[in-house]
Amino acid sequence: MTSVDAKGRLGRLGRAWRTAALLALVGILFWNSAYGEDDDFPLGPMTQFAFYVQSSGGQINSRWLEADTAGGAHIKLSFNASGSGLKRAEVEGQSGLIQRDPSLLQGIADRLNQGRTGPSRLTRIYVVHETKTLDKGKVVRTVQTNQAVWDVR
Repeated sequence: MTSVDAKGRLGRLGRAWRTAALLALVGILFWNSAYGEDDDFPLGPMTQFAFYVQSSGGQINSRWLEADTAGGAHIKLSFNASGSGLKRAEVEGQSGLIQRDPSLLQGIADRLNQGRTGPSRLTRIYVVHETKTLDKGKVVRTVQTNQAVWDVR
């Protein structure tokens, strides 16, 4: 229980208690941010979406979708509701399955071709895999490969 004066303000004990609690919370947060692990969340790092890459010899992998159109254009499909309809994490997580069965890309093509006619219709979809290799923190090599290719029906 905290003491309140006649004007409704916190007394010395109430202010001291809240100040000590705040300083302890901030101290724990700073300590765990510097030395903590994911298990310390919410008062420490949650590196679910971050990862460590060695500055020399480390690799950064990325995947995305591209497509050919009937008009001859080669386009990159966006990761949103109006683009591929998928999020990047879905493509990353399902890339092995799609690589084994590229026909899964037909559903994406069907959805995207609904509003397209003539030269804008998709004719082929690619899952592109890019690997960037680092040396002393700088990208020294970039390799792109088509992990899966599907001819749209």
